Amino acid sequence: MKRHRVSVFLGSVVIGLGLSVMVSLVAGKMNLYKVEMDQGDKVELRNNLRSEIERLKEENFNYERKLDGYRENVEDYENIYEELKLEYNRNSRLLGYEIVQGEGIILTMRDGEAKESEIPGSMESWLRIIHNEDMLKLLNELNLHGAETIEINGERVTETSEIFCSGAFISINGEKLPAPFVLKVIGDRALLDPYTANEYNQISNLKHRGIEINLEKRPIMTLDGSIEEIYPLYLDELNE
Repeated sequence: MKRHRVSVFLGSVVIGLGLSVMVSLVAGKMNLYKVEMDQGDKVELRNNLRSEIERLKEENFNYERKLDGYRENVEDYENIYEELKLEYNRNSRLLGYEIVQGEGIILTMRDGEAKESEIPGSMESWLRIIHNEDMLKLLNELNLHGAETIEINGERVTETSEIFCSGAFISINGEKLPAPFVLKVIGDRALLDPYTANEYNQISNLKHRGIEINLEKRPIMTLDGSIEEIYPLYLDELNE
């Protein structure tokens, strides 16, 4: 009976963590990156969301089936424990708790140089400076084109991350980060590479405004975990 309780409890923990991953991918992430998009982006985003919702429905069904299996096969305690541990570690990496590794790109961004004739506070001055809405739209596009996880100056960007301008800094996860802003993006290079080569994207738009952007392609890189584990204080289970 004790093993049964432990296996079901661990299963519930992993299932709950898995569901939080779903929320981050469908609800939280899209709320974080809600910025102005053109019609083509909106159509692509809608189609991607529909596909993602269908995939997550199937994943949710698999989680429920796993939990049922844990309840029925309590004698196979060791294998259940190892499977739960692997699932927990996977979800922790997706949520930014743990270190991750993979192929991707690095974008290094700096404000443009001021011209001698520039008037402080002018439109010319505004255009050459990186603002939070610029970063948000860039993150939005990267996520639409193969990014699986993103780090900015050592801070992992997740569904709970905020991005604000604070003078010469950008605030992320409560940390004020100075320029240059180094974005490490792990994801599908088959999608990321064509995106970065496109002349009609946020990267090109920022370059035309005088903002300096350097692109590196990496076959492998590592992103540290920088997010503290979230323990809900106000969410209650629904008792049906």
